[in-house]
Amino acid sequence: MEMINRLHLNKRKKVFWILSFIMMITIFVFSARDAEDSTRDSHKVGKTIGYIREYDFENWTADAQERYASRLDHPIRKTAHFLEYMTLGILLFGAIYDSPYDHVDEKKNDQDAENKGLMKLNVKNALIPWCITTLYAATDEFHQLFVSGRSGGPIDIIIDGTGALVGVGLAFLATKLFSRYLNS
Repeated sequence: MEMINRLHLNKRKKVFWILSFIMMITIFVFSARDAEDSTRDSHKVGKTIGYIREYDFENWTADAQERYASRLDHPIRKTAHFLEYMTLGILLFGAIYDSPYDHVDEKKNDQDAENKGLMKLNVKNALIPWCITTLYAATDEFHQLFVSGRSGGPIDIIIDGTGALVGVGLAFLATKLFSRYLNS
């Protein structure tokens, strides 16, 4: 926290950096779970999906419910990774993005920001958070190689990086739309 305070970031950026670090820790903790615990988590989600999607699922035998959850295990894991990294991409975009509104003196009129036109959305604002998130995905896959029963591979990095790209893209689009709204 002290390191973040020394960077002289505005409140918005501090919040996004803190949330980004919390998300990174969350990803690390989930990746540190062994295969058995991870499978148990995925199967709980799979059974929940079964209760929602399948008529009379609660009356299925425990074995049939488990088979159903097992069939969904792989898509659930990949979707979870995609969503984790999409979230991290959004958060890092918020932490890195330079809005002209960040530099407006609170005592001045917001006219200074309005004079700058639409928020500056450039490659740096999208490329840096995507690169950081994808690099973190690669280190996460490497970390999983040392966890009992887990594995990591390039396909997983691609899935995670795609999630990051979607997250950064959504944040970029939302920022652009918000900027247009403020300047209309």
